[in-house]
Amino acid sequence: MRAQQVRVRLRQTLDAHLRQLGYSGVLKNQTAPMPELVRINPVRGRLAYGETVSREDLQRERCHERLRLFSQRRTRQRSTILFFIGVPEEDQSDLEKLLFELDIRTGTRGGHVHVVPICDHSSAAEPRPSTARRARG
Repeated sequence: MRAQQVRVRLRQTLDAHLRQLGYSGVLKNQTAPMPELVRINPVRGRLAYGETVSREDLQRERCHERLRLFSQRRTRQRSTILFFIGVPEEDQSDLEKLLFELDIRTGTRGGHVHVVPICDHSSAAEPRPSTARRARG
């Protein structure tokens, strides 16, 4: 898969994950720089940020700076903002190590930073026939 296709798939899957958690509202007019996804829970009023990280991004200093920046942001009331990071499933352990090295997630810090592993559907097994079809054949 091309890098752009991977990034689009990661972003769509992370956005779907945030919607499942109830973060459906989209905030605009935020200060720069902006995370890829900014969502708000309309019931709780809780803010969530989302970023995607591909295998190539794990080595880029610009990605490291963005991860540090968005993991340290706070609301006006000084509470933490939930930060979801979408990453390909096979790169999850590398991202976990990077977050520890960047001092974003340690034993005492980073509970608001959530890694969302996203599986590659193109390598998934072929769908199995339904049970009704197998019973006939």
